[in-house]
Amino acid sequence: MADITVQATVDRIEGDRAVLLLAGPDGEIAVNWPKAVLPSGVGEGSKLDITLHEDRQEEEAARERVASLLEQLTKERKYPED
Repeated sequence: MADITVQATVDRIEGDRAVLLLAGPDGEIAVNWPKAVLPSGVGEGSKLDITLHEDRQEEEAARERVASLLEQLTKERKYPED
């Protein structure tokens, strides 16, 4: 899957949150975004490009970790004998 870049405008900042207006095919979409993960110096009216990238390697690694944990849990669980 190819990367997708979405353009956004910082509409306003409210405490530790920013409201971003993302450009969508049917108009703008308001999204609450953590202020802490915005570039420094960004403020109301700033224009941003947000790139989305699917990390399939990390996804597979996470699936393997979960499968391993589930296997450990089911092996360690002891059921009373009938």
